[in-house]
This record gives sequence, C-alpha cells and structure tokens, in this order.
Amino acid sequence: MDSFDQLRPVRALFDSYPGSYWVAGGWALDLFAGRVRRPHSDVDVLVLARDLDQVAATFTTPSPMVQHPESGTRRPWVPGEQLTPGPDALVFPEDANPCPIQILLAASDADEWVFHRGRGTIRKPLTEITLTSPDGTPYLPPEIVLLFKSRGGRPKDNDDFADVVSLLDADRRCWLRNRIAPNHPWIPELH
Repeated sequence: MDSFDQLRPVRALFDSYPGSYWVAGGWALDLFAGRVRRPHSDVDVLVLARDLDQVAATFTTPSPMVQHPESGTRRPWVPGEQLTPGPDALVFPEDANPCPIQILLAASDADEWVFHRGRGTIRKPLTEITLTSPDGTPYLPPEIVLLFKSRGGRPKDNDDFADVVSLLDADRRCWLRNRIAPNHPWIPELH
C-alpha cells in the first residue's frame, strides 16, 4: 500500500500559498484513519473559491489548468476568470508532480464553508472544518468528505464509508446522518 509520502508534494506546493487549503477526498479519510486504506490516482486539495486570486498569484510555474468535470479535457486557466465551486476544478500539468494534484473549489459565506450542492443550507464554520495530521497537513473532517461521497454512489465511495464509519464519534455521525437523504443506504450504519 502507498504511504503518506505521496502527500509531500502537496505540502511543498502549498507551502507558499497564503490562503487556507485542505487535503480532501480519499486521502483526507486516510489521514483521519491514520493509515493509507487504498491506492489513490490523485490528491484532491480544497481551496476557497473566493481565494482564486491567491491561487493565481501563488501557482504561476506551472500554472494550473481548468479541467472539464465530465470529459476531463483541459484548457488554460486565465487568472481572474470566475470558476464555479463543484463542477470546476484546477489541475496541474501531468509532469508537474509525482502524483496528480487537483484543486477543488469550496463555496463560502463570510466565516462559513457552504456545501455547494442544494440551496446553501448545509454549512459549517471554517474554524470547524480543519483537522491536522501529525506532520501538519490540513485536511477535511470525515463527515464533510463523506457528505460529498454520499452523492456519488460509486463503489469506492461506499468502501470509503465502510472503512471509516466505525471511527466516527457520535457528533460526526449525527452531523452526517442529518445531512444525507433520509433513505440513504448509509443511514443504518450512522445510528
């Protein structure tokens, strides 16, 4: 199984980034579990969409590109161009890092993270969405990662849930249970 060494390029890349960032997706669940649970094809990193000017100023060589969410095609990103949290993502050229890094965009409102799907009613204070690994890597808490994964229905998302659900304390379980569909197949495990 891979080691957390694959996250070193992320820490190095974001070392000079002045905004907040979080390792997201499967790697965030691995950091929470304290072990690498499965192979990963890339590293998802979440930044606030409102900080795109900081992204543009920090990552100039190589400059990230916009990746189309369905086709995967890439095009140059013009700093200042508005991107939409959720469907739009930034990626670096394939040869820029040993493990591909994808920058996902988060919606926010003042000091709150806002789940970009739905009506913006799912929120959490920004101060509550950061966990930190022993080596100082910031990552999203599992309940937020699993909220994103609950919408996909992909086998790896269900496997990720099964791998970490027993590690969730009562507060994390309750938060997730109250924000996914009432008939979601994960509900019984969250009680």
